[in-house]
Amino acid sequence: MRTAKPLSNEQKTSLSKLVNQTKTKSSIGLIGPVLPFRGGIAQHTTMLHRSLRSQTDLCTISFKRQYPRYLYPGKSDRDPEYQGYTEAGVHYVIDSINPFTWTKACRILLARTPNLIIIVWCTFFGAPYLGFMARYFRKRGIQVIFLCHNVKDHEAVFWKVGLSRMALVKGSTFLVHTNSEKARLCQLVPGAQVTVHSHPVYHQFPSAKKKMPHRARLELLFFGFVRHYKGLDILLGAMRLLEKEDIFLTIAGEWWGENAILRELMNNERLMAKIEVIDRYVSEQEAAEYLYRADLVVLPYRSATGSGVIPLAYHYGKPVIASRISGIEEVVIDGVSGRLFESESPYALAEVIREFLNVPPERMREGVQKTADKMTWESLATCILNLQDNAG
Repeated sequence: MRTAKPLSNEQKTSLSKLVNQTKTKSSIGLIGPVLPFRGGIAQHTTMLHRSLRSQTDLCTISFKRQYPRYLYPGKSDRDPEYQGYTEAGVHYVIDSINPFTWTKACRILLARTPNLIIIVWCTFFGAPYLGFMARYFRKRGIQVIFLCHNVKDHEAVFWKVGLSRMALVKGSTFLVHTNSEKARLCQLVPGAQVTVHSHPVYHQFPSAKKKMPHRARLELLFFGFVRHYKGLDILLGAMRLLEKEDIFLTIAGEWWGENAILRELMNNERLMAKIEVIDRYVSEQEAAEYLYRADLVVLPYRSATGSGVIPLAYHYGKPVIASRISGIEEVVIDGVSGRLFESESPYALAEVIREFLNVPPERMREGVQKTADKMTWESLATCILNLQDNAG
């Protein structure tokens, strides 16, 4: 019978480290949309999943069906570029209108004996199933963090706010990306423990494969879904004031809701000669081409809970022109990573755009980089783990 050789000191040290890591590694559950679902929130949850998975024992639950077709205003809530794709380590379980799948998702997570559950919150529609799951885990003594992108819907009415409150009060603690969202959350859930961490930069987006030619001295880009609160009509008003300037605007993204007023604003031959409209979903690779060509990314928003477009612009080293409103002015550092203008004023926006005809946007590249360096997924993951530690 063979006798096992005694472990060397080096082997004992390595084994001890491995045992300690196993003991201290957190077991965490994450609930939210990931690829192949489309949009900034799915991209955000996917990147958070990847970051947490490298640091913790993570179990992520996503959707089989996020919305009934009739409730989704876009053409599809899945990214055609990721057809047939599944993210490693993700269980696609939840059907938002099938309660049996809510229970199934909870049981999958509970089997992993989690210390913490992170629930991604973005709309009142999630109130029934996310509220159910938050209550399920809280009753079992498990901490629940709501990671809120939009505490209230952009087009909020009293009953939507009421549904949101009913779900969110079931959380233990909260994480938001802006101070304005913290204020909204504290108003909705008095006494809530809320931590603010900036939205990380989307470094997963690809490099441009081709160099699209400039069509003017200054190339502007409005990117993402077109909705009323995003203020595209304000930007078009500014473009009318800049008709004689050497400027070109690209509007890239699917239009949601009524757009007759915007179409009427663009019913001007001289103006339309300086505008390109891509009224559809834009793939990651296409986004890379448009962002690479742009000199400036413009966000003329009327209101904001934050923005995934700003971290995307920073990824490509582009300064941002944005409205001076809460949720934006915290991440666009005026004069450093971009310029702010008085919201809902085409005149103020036109003046800021005109500034960049005299001062090249490239001068802000260093400021953009320094700002982006502080906005990392590793930092967000560490923030979440610290919330768990502090709660424990």
